[in-house]
Amino acid sequence: MARKAAKKWEVEPMEVVSGKSMVIMGYGNIGAACAKIAKNGFSMKVVGVKRNPADCSDEFRSYCDEVVGNDKYEAAIADADFVVGVLPKVADTEGFFDIQSTFSKMKKTAVFMNIGRGPTVKEDELVKALQDGTIGGAVLDVFAKEPLDTSSPLWDMDNVLITPHCAQ
Repeated sequence: MARKAAKKWEVEPMEVVSGKSMVIMGYGNIGAACAKIAKNGFSMKVVGVKRNPADCSDEFRSYCDEVVGNDKYEAAIADADFVVGVLPKVADTEGFFDIQSTFSKMKKTAVFMNIGRGPTVKEDELVKALQDGTIGGAVLDVFAKEPLDTSSPLWDMDNVLITPHCAQ
C-alpha cells in the first residue's frame, strides 16, 4: 500500500499468492469456497482445519492438500503464508485469534485474513502483532463492532487491507 502511495510499479510480498500456502481455520462451506479458489486458481498449498475432519465431504477434501483436526492447527499455521479465519461465532471461538494462540505461532511474514466472524479476533492483540512484526499483515472483512470505528489504528496501518464486510 505504501508502494501505491509512492506510485512505485513493483510487487509487494503480500500481493504474490501463487505457489504460497494457506491454512483455513473453520473449514466448512465458506472455507471450501476459499480453498477451491486458492488451490485451483492460484496453485496454493491448502490445509483445512475442521473440528472433526472425518465429517469432511470428499468434494470439500478435494480442494485441500490436507484436512486436519483442531488439535493440529498449531503445526499447520506455523508453515502458512496465509491464515484465513472462517470460524463461527460460538462460545469456544470468541477471541480465539490472539497473540498466544495464533499470531505468535505464525511466520513473521504471514498474512492473517478474517472473513468469518469479528468476535473471533482479539483486535487489540491483532494490532499489537501487526505493529511489532509478529505477523506480516492482515486482510480484514469483519470486526467485533461494525462499522469499524474511525479511531481504530487498523485504518492507518500500511500492512492492513480493510473491506466493509463484503467477502462472499
